[in-house]
Amino acid sequence: MAIIMYVDQTGKELDIETTHPHFTAHFKASFYLDRADAFGPFGYEDGLEVLRRLEEYFNDKSDQGLNLSAFPKYMMETVKQASYVAAKDDGIERLQQLVAEFGEDVRLSDRITVSAALAQIKITGYILPALRDAALESLHREIELNKIEHIDTGYADIIFYDLLTFTKDYTSVMPDMWCRHCTE
Repeated sequence: MAIIMYVDQTGKELDIETTHPHFTAHFKASFYLDRADAFGPFGYEDGLEVLRRLEEYFNDKSDQGLNLSAFPKYMMETVKQASYVAAKDDGIERLQQLVAEFGEDVRLSDRITVSAALAQIKITGYILPALRDAALESLHREIELNKIEHIDTGYADIIFYDLLTFTKDYTSVMPDMWCRHCTE
C-alpha cells in the first residue's frame, strides 16, 4: 500500500488542498493551518521550519537514514544548536528545575516535538506511535508549565485531545516498509 504525500507548494500558504484528508478530517480547529497564529503548530517560525524540512525529507526518496521519531531531537540539537529536553512525566519541582537549567529550550523542545508529529500527519495522514507518544508527553508538560505560570492552556488542551484520539498510525498500514524510519 502506497501512502500519498501531501506537500505544500513552495512559497505558498498552508492549504487544505495540500493537507492529507486524515489530518483535515480530525484536526478541525482553524489554528492548525493558520500561519499567522503564533500558538498553532505551524504559525511560528520553528514549527513551519519543521513542516518544511519533513516535506523535503518525504520528497527525497534517496534519503533513507532519518529516524522520524528522533526528528525533534535532530531539529533541536543539529538545526537549532540547542539542548533537546525530552518530556517525561515529571512533577512540578522537576519541571521547575528543567526550566531553571535549560530555559526556553524546554518549551521549544515541546513545540518542535508537537509540530513534528502534526507535520507527519499533515503530509502522510499517519503517525509513528513513538512520535505521537513523545508529542503527547510534550503537550502534557506544556499544559503543566502553563498552569505553573498561569498561562491559558487552551491550545495545548485541544491539540492534546485531538492527537490522543487520532488512531491512524504506520504500524497498521506498513509495518515492514516503515520500520527503518521508525525505530530508534
